[in-house]
Amino acid sequence: MTISLLQELSGKTLPITIKGGDHVDAVHILLIAGHVEAEVAKAVRTPTGWMNPTAVVRCITPSGRRMLRLFPPRADRKRRLGV
Repeated sequence: MTISLLQELSGKTLPITIKGGDHVDAVHILLIAGHVEAEVAKAVRTPTGWMNPTAVVRCITPSGRRMLRLFPPRADRKRRLGV
C-alpha cells in the first residue's frame, strides 16, 4: 500500500492533505522511510481505539523519487486517496 500511495502522490499537486486511517498510516511509514516530507497529526484515542485523523504531505524526497523509478506504477492498479 505504501508504494502505491507514493505512486499516487507523485501525480498530485503537493502539498496535499490525506485523510483516513490506512492512508495516514501509509504516509507515516513513507515519512519514517524518508520518502516524503510530511506532518502527521497526533493520534487521537477514541472509544474504539486509536485514530490518525490527517497527514499533510509537503513533498516527495529524492529517496522517494528513487523508489518511484525502481517501482513504476502498474497499469492495472487504481486507487483513490482519502483526500
